[in-house]
Amino acid sequence: MSATLAVRARWREGVTSLAGAALLAFGLAEIHVPLAGYVEGEGPDLAALPAGWLAVLTVLLVGYCLAVAGCTTYPRAAAVLAGACFAAQSFTPVLPEWPVVPLLALLAASFGCVALGGRAAFPVAATSYFVPLGIENTVAGDSDWVFILFVGLAVLGPGYAVRMRRAQAARLVALAAEREAAARADERLRVARELHDIVSHGVSVMVLQAAAAQAVLDSDAARARGSLDAVQDVGREVVTELRRLLVVLRGAEPAPEALPSLRRLEPLATGVRLAGGQVDVAVTGDLDAIPAAADVSGYRILQEALTNAARHAPGAAVRVSIEVAADALRLRVTDDGTGAARRSAGTGHGLTGIRERVELFGGTVTAGPRPQGGFEVRVELPFDAEASVGPLAPAGVTR
Repeated sequence: MSATLAVRARWREGVTSLAGAALLAFGLAEIHVPLAGYVEGEGPDLAALPAGWLAVLTVLLVGYCLAVAGCTTYPRAAAVLAGACFAAQSFTPVLPEWPVVPLLALLAASFGCVALGGRAAFPVAATSYFVPLGIENTVAGDSDWVFILFVGLAVLGPGYAVRMRRAQAARLVALAAEREAAARADERLRVARELHDIVSHGVSVMVLQAAAAQAVLDSDAARARGSLDAVQDVGREVVTELRRLLVVLRGAEPAPEALPSLRRLEPLATGVRLAGGQVDVAVTGDLDAIPAAADVSGYRILQEALTNAARHAPGAAVRVSIEVAADALRLRVTDDGTGAARRSAGTGHGLTGIRERVELFGGTVTAGPRPQGGFEVRVELPFDAEASVGPLAPAGVTR
């Protein structure tokens, strides 16, 4: 967008420079190769004017042409210059009434000032137009104010309309830039959330498995070997998830079967079981009826909840309830863990990530300690068409 605006600005400058050069050539021809009388055969004979006056007219002509050439680059200065030249010519033997150059230059500079001049442009343009014409009218003894007002409105009015349109276009460009910046920030947040979900769960389970292996390394080699095998399996799963995320970030579409899904929840539960905990999963409803966006987000939410349970309540019994209703997906994760490492109600990046995912769907989430002990996370994700698309944008998935 900015490159296009720069090209347009260069084109305007080139066109106005050519217009100023054309007016200069025409005006020099009028001054130094005079034709018949410039106003219906009346007026002084330019050929009979002294060389001094011809030099003055030539200087004023150069001023007009500079005003036209700079009416887009320096619009207010161009309007003032054209008005000053017009007023000055009113006191020469040749009033600024000859065809084309003086009046046309004044009109072009006034239009450019209103359209491109920024703050205080309209008063500058109006003063630069009406005051010189008033001086010329007074010197010439004319009283054609109706024509002056009509021409002024015909020039300044469209100039003001162009100004308003340019301001609206600038606002739209600024709004588009703000939206793009917000989209990029949201994209970074979503990618960070995905990375957190992938790495946090995998690393937490690997640390717990490694600790379990170390604890029984001397007394139960078979169990230690099983824990180390689980570390390898979880590590491979994390690497696979990271590769999938990198494929998405590069713009490729992952295969639908490669996406996280509540239909493939068993590896999450297995990781917690191998860490010494118990996980029971109860499903009500048809998992195939869950929209793709809610399916992926539901998986990530359960992943985070199980990771928190394994990290903060190792060895606890965890119950996972998945209810697929006609209009929403309801998730409940409870554990009976206790101890000093028990979480507070709603702190930490994990629960923050869960809330952010739920907010994208316009759903609800409650998390906190249970009165009878342990911790509980309740989530409801409505099957809303618009909201369900949002969370999958960073994952390259559309419904």
